[in-house]
Amino acid sequence: MICARAVFALLLVPALVSAELQPLEDTTLSQLSGQGGVYLSGEFSINKDGGALWGTPANNNPAQWTASQRSCASGGSGAAAEACGMRLAIRSEANGGWYVLDNLKGIFSFEGLTLRTRTINSGFNGDGVGFNQDVLEFGLPSELRYKQGSFAFGVANQGGWRNNASSAANGGDPSYQQTNIYSAKIDGSIRMQGNVLVFPKN
Repeated sequence: MICARAVFALLLVPALVSAELQPLEDTTLSQLSGQGGVYLSGEFSINKDGGALWGTPANNNPAQWTASQRSCASGGSGAAAEACGMRLAIRSEANGGWYVLDNLKGIFSFEGLTLRTRTINSGFNGDGVGFNQDVLEFGLPSELRYKQGSFAFGVANQGGWRNNASSAANGGDPSYQQTNIYSAKIDGSIRMQGNVLVFPKN
């Protein structure tokens, strides 16, 4: 009896090995439901050694730079030139100015960033019942760590940076203006909690 069972089990092995995945019909898929998410931890650096858009000049005097050179050192022309980091620019109105996050660089790491879908069908002062749709939920990481991080926040009349000390013939723009409101250097960690919901728009 034991031998017969063993032989029967061995006969089943080729059938299981040769099994293949079959696509599900739409009617079958519509009856399935599930929930999942992503938990992320990692580290990344942003232009730690300077960005690729501009070369670093030999000095910190803008009048002597070429059109493809830029220094992000503070302290005027007396300071040594410094490679610039990444630049992000946002324009909130069609004919308005630009908000810029400039010279962004450093090492950033995080632990516990989550991403999942969430059904909103209650809460929000009664609006959730009428909404009754899925949204994306980003769970804020429990800790953000910064190493040699730096950035400057400012306003400008153009999204891209231009050397206003160079002539137009050298690729500069004398009318370019940028005012940095504040700058920061960050070393350390920040603890966070909560989440961010991203609602779809039809």
